[in-house]
Amino acid sequence: MSFPPHLNRPPMGIPTLPPGIPPPQFPGFPPPVPPGTPMIPVPMSIMAPAPTVLVPTTVSMVGKHLGARKEHPGLKNKENDENSGPTTTVFVGNISEKASDMLIRQLLAKCGLVLSWKRVQGASGKLQAFGFCEYKEPESTLRALRLLHDLQIGEKKLLVKVDAKTKAQLDEWKAKKRASNGNSRPESSTDDDEALDEETKRRDQLIKGAIEVLIREYSSELNAPSQESDTHPRKKKKEKKEDEDINAIEMEEDKRDLISREISKFRDTHKRSYGD
Repeated sequence: MSFPPHLNRPPMGIPTLPPGIPPPQFPGFPPPVPPGTPMIPVPMSIMAPAPTVLVPTTVSMVGKHLGARKEHPGLKNKENDENSGPTTTVFVGNISEKASDMLIRQLLAKCGLVLSWKRVQGASGKLQAFGFCEYKEPESTLRALRLLHDLQIGEKKLLVKVDAKTKAQLDEWKAKKRASNGNSRPESSTDDDEALDEETKRRDQLIKGAIEVLIREYSSELNAPSQESDTHPRKKKKEKKEDEDINAIEMEEDKRDLISREISKFRDTHKRSYGD
């Protein structure tokens, strides 16, 4: 079998470049060596490694510190005031039997950070009408006294107060707060006339609105008829009968005393008559 004669020309598909123009370079391959350049043997240990392939990866960006943070002195002082101070405990009483423990917890939490809430239970395990709430900071306790005391829940008004020791702590904290803010309290002001700044008043209004919304959500429970409503007439009738019996007994005792006095007088009269 015969083959065509070999032609001294480049393979098909690769165009011939004009003289003086180097061939194109491809990524990952070394540049071509000009003709006539001697080849220097290179040991295998120092040969260039194979080209690496770059794979895009997720890089966590660390934010640069672009400058000093701009602080708001009023807001910073307000946060420090609310988060400082001793933990204080308030007494919560006169709780309606219609008010669930969850409702009372949520009402207390509206005023601040609650560390603990303990509603007293009776011997039978029934929740009583009072309990104790511990707040993390005095500001929350003061807000609870302002917003929750005399709050109408069901057929009763909530009672929120503190003992003498806690009141002394609150007064001391308020004095330090006024001193740090550069405010002095006038001598004519009383404990009930508490001077509140605009920010505190604004927050009180927002929390008061949230409390009203919460009570409306529980309105079906709070307006439900009491379980003991049917027994009230019988209880009142029984109490009335007992009062009548007691009055009758008292009347009989009065009569007995009167009779005893009359008998004594009669005896004294007869003794004097016989003696004469």
